[in-house]
Amino acid sequence: MTLEAERKACATCSKTGSTAMCYGCQQTFCTKHFIKHRSHLSQQMKNFHQKQDIFHQDLVGDTFEHPLLESIQAWERKSISRIQEIAGKTRNDLQQWIEKTKSQVQDSLKQIDEQVQSSEKTDNYTELDFTRWNKQLEELRDLLEKPSNVSIVEDEKPWSVIRTIKLIEKRPSVASSLLELTQVDACPEKPIESHPESFVIMFGPCKLSDNDHVVTHSNYRAGLSQTTGINQYSSGRHSITFRVENKGNKNIFLGIISSSHKIISPTFDYSVHGWWNLDHTIINGESKGGESNELLEKDDQLTLVIDCEEQQIELEHHRTKRRVHLQIKHDVCPYPWKILVRLLTAGDSIRIV
Repeated sequence: MTLEAERKACATCSKTGSTAMCYGCQQTFCTKHFIKHRSHLSQQMKNFHQKQDIFHQDLVGDTFEHPLLESIQAWERKSISRIQEIAGKTRNDLQQWIEKTKSQVQDSLKQIDEQVQSSEKTDNYTELDFTRWNKQLEELRDLLEKPSNVSIVEDEKPWSVIRTIKLIEKRPSVASSLLELTQVDACPEKPIESHPESFVIMFGPCKLSDNDHVVTHSNYRAGLSQTTGINQYSSGRHSITFRVENKGNKNIFLGIISSSHKIISPTFDYSVHGWWNLDHTIINGESKGGESNELLEKDDQLTLVIDCEEQQIELEHHRTKRRVHLQIKHDVCPYPWKILVRLLTAGDSIRIV
């Protein structure tokens, strides 16, 4: 043992004259505490083996669950909830149709009953009357059990991951020649209204012109600018037509935003719904579908239909004659709605026609 080693103090008791050094922690110890130090390392080895054994059991056992599985389960629960919501609405619509049809059938059955009683009372009936009455009864039963004027259809919108269903009622193609029923027509589609609209700047580098009918990205650098409209929509069907006055290398966003809640972030709002491109949608403020080929061109016209009755919006691209739809959840994007235009590239410009 060298003199230098003798002068080193024990890391545990601070006594000089240490006799051993640990090359792991680079500390010296007296004989007593060196033994304890090695004993501590031995315990650490046992603890590590226990962790190894536990991890091995988790790996080969049934308790191991990848964290992404919870994401899948959350999506599954959300999807099931959405399906149940759609099924409940369609089921309620069908039940209303059944009750309405039953009322029609009862009125018609009453007419038949009056005819039968009158013929029986006067003893004025033949085989032809029985043929006619039997046919009328069969038609009434078919109206309830085998309706030809109502069906369940699937929504075939290409952007929809879960296809919705809805009840469709149409006028019968052939009227009965033997029985006149008091038909209650399906509610006609409400006409599309067109109100004078103009832009209002929310934030970002943009300027208005031509009586606020034109908005233009005014910065020499690209950056998000956001513009809304003066009107608020909470009922009926409304259309606003736009024309692209100028466009750079980025798409222009058209859609809606709720005006009934406070905007927390100028760049993100979960009530935003619309399109950067017809294949690139924003739903609940989040991008769906990713980037796609640039579709909009200068002088293109687009019509945005805001349908508060069906809780959806529609965008028509006139040049390609394409139409896309977005269903809006009222709890995410409550009424009233307002138009929303976003520009990214300097010089981009769009006009309300």
